[in-house]
Amino acid sequence: MGTFTYTQQPARARGLLRALIAIFVGLSLVLGGATTAHAADKVKTPKVTGQSADDARDKLEDLGFKVKLKAKPKADGPVFLESNWKVSKQSVKAGKKVKEGKKITLTVKKKKKAATSSPTATASPTADPDVTTAGLDSAHALTACDRYGDQQFPYGWKGHVFLGVIADENQGDHYFVKFEADVTNAYNATASGTAECTVGGSNDTPMVTEFNVY
Repeated sequence: MGTFTYTQQPARARGLLRALIAIFVGLSLVLGGATTAHAADKVKTPKVTGQSADDARDKLEDLGFKVKLKAKPKADGPVFLESNWKVSKQSVKAGKKVKEGKKITLTVKKKKKAATSSPTATASPTADPDVTTAGLDSAHALTACDRYGDQQFPYGWKGHVFLGVIADENQGDHYFVKFEADVTNAYNATASGTAECTVGGSNDTPMVTEFNVY
């Protein structure tokens, strides 16, 4: 039967081994903690392109980033009211992890104004074909001509402005009327004829501009 020999390590050697193990464990904890802390400081960058500049700023600043706005084209700047601007580009790509507190530059451009529809023009009421642009109708025109004839022929005048009307034409700003009439002269002689009359003005103030009887 063989002989087993056990040699006890000196106490000094055992102490040195324990010290090395403690140093190794300590370094592992320190390095591991530093790595964890370093990872915890990084923040994932969100996508803010296409958003209003004010909304994009709020989102980034809430995550601890610093924000700078840059107008492009410069002719549209400077940026005063951020809600009127839209983010077209961000200096840090969406999804990239960067340190908290990093400055992110947002390129912004002015939002296009929505096309405003012009108010629909109110259709003017259909013009009355029997009334001039000044507001004179045929009945008032004929009455004015009849009264004018009465003034021109004081010895006797009878205008047939109801049953003897030959023509009544609305000519835009005046009326032309033609009707049968009986005229009496100073010798009490009566003759039948035709009166032609042009009247302007309105129903309230009609004005005879031409008058002829033949």
